[in-house]
Amino acid sequence: MQILRFDELDSTNAYAKRSCSLLADKTIIIAQRQSAGRGRLDRKWISQEGGLYFSLLLKPSCTDFLPNLTQLMALCVCGSLRKWGADAVLKWPNDILVNRQKICGILSEALFSPNGLQGVILGVGINIKQTDLSQAGQPAVSLKMLGLDADEENLLNDVIKRFFDNYEEVLQKGFDAIRAPYLALFPYLGKQVKIKNGAQDVTGEVQTISPEGKLVLKTPEGFIEISIGDMMV
Repeated sequence: MQILRFDELDSTNAYAKRSCSLLADKTIIIAQRQSAGRGRLDRKWISQEGGLYFSLLLKPSCTDFLPNLTQLMALCVCGSLRKWGADAVLKWPNDILVNRQKICGILSEALFSPNGLQGVILGVGINIKQTDLSQAGQPAVSLKMLGLDADEENLLNDVIKRFFDNYEEVLQKGFDAIRAPYLALFPYLGKQVKIKNGAQDVTGEVQTISPEGKLVLKTPEGFIEISIGDMMV
């Protein structure tokens, strides 16, 4: 496993995309700061010093369950944050919250060429030592703001170990391999939620997360499964 460290990048995901063909499988790119960090749905991710910003580049031979790798990473980060004392929970599909405030976001991207998949990039931003996240654009919190002290290196190592302990099984079995521990950290079963997904919002009661990793809602029109979207609670 190769680890590349930078004081500043535009974004670790962007670097991984530019350099994908030159980088080995399982390369980790870390930056102290990002000048153009991005979140899901093209949102800006504020990336001042004090956070842990990294991207993991993967080049898997089995590509049946690529979307579930993002959920695996979310589960691993959530577990690590709980180990450090944060009451972290999962918000489908891949956000981690503490007290309804965002402490981690994950952005996954897949790169394709005419010959097929080049790589999968899992970009992770964890708020660790920041003291002011008022510019985040949404309720956000860091471990330090929770009164918790964490070393970035130890936290990174713990997340990566958890990830690779489960990586091969998820590649072979998909979300079903991690469904039970994911649901145990997902506090929205039975709750009314709104899913923003393109032009049409969907509102319903959360029933479960399917073995494929899709959110199952009970709506006035019946049960539906949602594979992508932004869950509003």
